[in-house]
Amino acid sequence: MKKIIIQVLTVMIGHQAFAQKDVVVNALAKYKLDETILDEKLRLKPTDYSYDLKETVATEGTQKVILGHYDASKSEDDRWTVISSDDQEPSTTEIKRFKKEHGKAPYPPTKIDDSSYKVEKDDAGVLVVSYKVDPASLVADNAFLKDCRLHLTIDTKTSKLIKVESTNEKPLKIKIFNVPVLNSFSELTWNETEQKYFPKKDNINMTIKLLGQEVPTTTILEYSNFKK
Repeated sequence: MKKIIIQVLTVMIGHQAFAQKDVVVNALAKYKLDETILDEKLRLKPTDYSYDLKETVATEGTQKVILGHYDASKSEDDRWTVISSDDQEPSTTEIKRFKKEHGKAPYPPTKIDDSSYKVEKDDAGVLVVSYKVDPASLVADNAFLKDCRLHLTIDTKTSKLIKVESTNEKPLKIKIFNVPVLNSFSELTWNETEQKYFPKKDNINMTIKLLGQEVPTTTILEYSNFKK
C-alpha cells in the first residue's frame, strides 16, 4: 500500500509540474517564442569580448566607485585592469579585491524546477515569467539560490529578454553572513549585429545582519564598450 501511495503522489506531482510548465510555454507561444528564451546560457556574461565596468558600492551613507577594464585578449590572470577608485589611483587592496570578485569562474548552469513555473504578468507589451532553480544543480557558493525566485521580463513587441530579477523568499545564509533581504536585477540589451545579449546593468540590494544590526548595501555594476 505504501509503495502504491508513493507512486500515485509521484505521478500527481509530475502532472502538476507539466501543467505549470505548459502555462508558461503557452504564454510564450502566444508571442511566437519558445522556451529556449528561458535558457540561462543566453544571458551569461561574455568572456570573449572586452568591455569596461563601473562598480558603485553604497553602504551606510558611504559610496565608492571603481572603474575597471576587461581585456579578453590577455591570459586569464591578467584580463582585469583596475583603472581608478573614486578618481584616484587604486590601492593594492582594492585591486586585489576587485580582481578576485570579478575574476571568479562562472557557476555551472542551473536547471529550472519545472514545478515552480508561473506567469506573473502578461499585459501592456510585457510578459513576466518566474521560476525557482533545481537545488540539485547548485554548488556550495550559490546554494542560497534555492530560497530565491527568479523573474524574467520579456518585451513581447521585440520578443527579447530585457530584465532578470532574483528575490529571496526567506532569510539566507551566504557564506558566513546572515542575509535577511536579497534583491538583484540585471538589465540586458540585445545586439542585433552580434546576435546576442549583453549585460547593461546589475543592481544588487542586500541587507546583511552584523552583530544584531541590519546593514543595507547596494552594488551597481554598469557595463559598456563591448568589443570582440
